[in-house]
Amino acid sequence: MTDDPLFPLLLILRYMHILGAIMLMGGTIFMRFALAPVVGGLDSATKASLHEQVRGRWSKFVMLASGLLLVSGLTNLALAARYTYEPVLGVLNYNMVVGIKFLLALPIFLFASFLAGRSSTAKKFQANALTWMNVNLALALVMVLIGGVLKFVPRQPKQPAATAFSAPAEAIAGQTLSFQHRRE
Repeated sequence: MTDDPLFPLLLILRYMHILGAIMLMGGTIFMRFALAPVVGGLDSATKASLHEQVRGRWSKFVMLASGLLLVSGLTNLALAARYTYEPVLGVLNYNMVVGIKFLLALPIFLFASFLAGRSSTAKKFQANALTWMNVNLALALVMVLIGGVLKFVPRQPKQPAATAFSAPAEAIAGQTLSFQHRRE
């Protein structure tokens, strides 16, 4: 692994992906199971003030985490083309499972953005925040489980593509070519 010339890049991408996932999923877990129950018991003015303060701070982390996950995920996806993979769990195509994982990431980013946003659509999501946090956590859990399985799929580096045959110049120079001249 460390003999891969891209090892430093791969390590940075891995850290970016893990940190992004920790931020997004960990923050949602905290808000769903620690903050939301406490906020539910507050009066409406205090609740609104606290919500706005948390939302303003949390939105920056949602953007950062989403950015880290998108950049590292898409780069890892491009770099995955360097390998051939055995089927996932012996039956599923690796690229198909990675595609499903990527598609699951999109609603996670969307829901996290709406839960931290200021738009009118965001306000509608925030009115049912517990439901959307539960949905987001369920999707994130599925993604973590898929990612865990994908990490252990056996892979082999692809062999460099064979180049077109080209004869050495010496071999060509020594040949005599016969052309028939037609007289008309």
